[in-house]
This record gives sequence, C-alpha cells and structure tokens, in this order.
Amino acid sequence: MKKLFLSCIVAIAAVTSFAADTYSLRSVFKQMPDSVIPYLSTNNRLDFLDFMDSQMKAEVTNNFGGKSQMTLLTDTLITIRLNEACTVDLLWLDTEGSPVDSCNCVVALVRTIGLESEVRETDAPEFYSVKWRRLESQPVLATAGRERLSKRIKQSNILNYLKDILNKD
Repeated sequence: MKKLFLSCIVAIAAVTSFAADTYSLRSVFKQMPDSVIPYLSTNNRLDFLDFMDSQMKAEVTNNFGGKSQMTLLTDTLITIRLNEACTVDLLWLDTEGSPVDSCNCVVALVRTIGLESEVRETDAPEFYSVKWRRLESQPVLATAGRERLSKRIKQSNILNYLKDILNKD
C-alpha cells in the first residue's frame, strides 16, 4: 500500500512539474521553431540558456556566421542581440478571455532595428501561442501584459528621441 501511495505521489509530482515547465517562457523558448528567428538554431537557444544559468557571457555563433548574445533572461522576458543592428525581445504576456492553445499566456516578439522598436504587423502580428502558432490578430492582453508590452516599446521610442536630438545640427 505504501508503494502504491508513493508511486501516486511521484506521478503527481512529475505531471505537475511537467505541466509547469510546459508553460514557461524558458520551455517555450526551447521549443521555438528555427523559422521564428532564423538567426538561431535549437542548439544556439539551448546554449544561451546554459550560459545564462552558469552566469557566463551568453554568446553564440549564429546561423549566419556572426555573433548573437542573450543579454537578459527572466521568467517574463528574454532579450537577444542578434547582430549589431537588431535586438529581439520575447515577452511572456497574460491574456484575458478564452485560452490560446490551452494557456492564458502568449509570446510577443518585439524587434528593435537600430533604435526603432515595433511589434511587427506587416504580414501578420508577431504574437504566438505557447505552441508557436502565429496568431491571426493581437490577443486580448491582461492589463499588466498590455502595460509591459507598451513599456517595452516606449523604452525604444525614448532612445529614438535621444538619437534625434543628438543628430540635430
């Protein structure tokens, strides 16, 4: 009876830890298809996480032969400098309403090219489900998620303003 009880507890713990890991920015980043950010291979992404965990400089040789560096890793934000001109932020954002792929979170991909930040909405919005399904439209974000996304974009706009001031005669 004790063995059955212990087996049940171990099984519940394993399922709980798997479910928790499945829906974290870190685990979703590991599963990201190479096509989302062609600069980075699966091995590059895994190396980034290992380097950050070891508190080492998280720099890899990307698929184009240049250097890319992960500069920030938190539970809700990953920042990667792909090259000298382009930075990518992956934001983990809570949603309201219906779950997207069984989760009340989405990933927003924000690109900063030079000092100009945008959530790309040319071909399709760069909002993804936890299963990396590109969403057809911007999801309904929770208030905190909207604020975090807005803040991330506004930080870059401040840099644009400072750049304009410095470039004036």
